[in-house]
Amino acid sequence: MAEQPEALSDAEREEILRQAEVMVGMADAAVKELESVVNNRRVNLPEEHAVRFAQDVFLYLRDEEEGIKEKLR
Repeated sequence: MAEQPEALSDAEREEILRQAEVMVGMADAAVKELESVVNNRRVNLPEEHAVRFAQDVFLYLRDEEEGIKEKLR
């Protein structure tokens, strides 16, 4: 985000916070679903590595969105 949080209107700040909340929820759901794939299905090692990598990506994205939320509060 190029703008400083102070430069945003209240409406812009609220919209960005809402979008960040949605993204965090989606990332959490994806991580849980991927964990379910590993725990409940037979996957070979390369597939498990791919699933674990995808989980790491979603965790990173979730943390980035949490950081955005903190900056806006």
